[in-house]
Amino acid sequence: MRIVRVGPRPAPAVTASLVLVAVLAGCGSGGAGVSPYPTPTAPVVVPANCPAPVNGSALPGLTFEPGPAGNVPADFVAVAALRCTVVTPEPAGPTVVREERVDGPGLDGLLTALATPWATQRADVCLLALRVSPYVALVAADGTAIRPALPLDGCGQPQVGVVEAISGLPWRTVREKQR
Repeated sequence: MRIVRVGPRPAPAVTASLVLVAVLAGCGSGGAGVSPYPTPTAPVVVPANCPAPVNGSALPGLTFEPGPAGNVPADFVAVAALRCTVVTPEPAGPTVVREERVDGPGLDGLLTALATPWATQRADVCLLALRVSPYVALVAADGTAIRPALPLDGCGQPQVGVVEAISGLPWRTVREKQR
């Protein structure tokens, strides 16, 4: 008697699942105490306005060339923060760069969040969700602006507390420019 298998074989699906688990698990295996993501050691000075978005991107909010970001020096006194976002008002509408600003002492929470230590080891498991790194700059009283690096978690994503500190600020739109 011969047994004939009818229908798709489960082996490729099982193999694909095991490969996915291996990829996710590969996010781990970092040594304790050594940051898997180097912490920046120098500030990065940027213009105190929004950069041009990258042409051809279809993902609103993900269209700025990230460029370098650095640390916030201990003696840097931020009097304002700048956030740049890209919005498309209609599905096929023009791209609009929105420049938002926060002034005043309400920046303490953001500065505290930016001083959070970076992950010291890779996470064992990482979610497949992408946390967007917003384009943010800190502005001093003399107009000098620096772009702070956002502290990363064990999966190389901006830490949730930092993203929440940025989102929670009372941003006001100062300019919108159609690109």
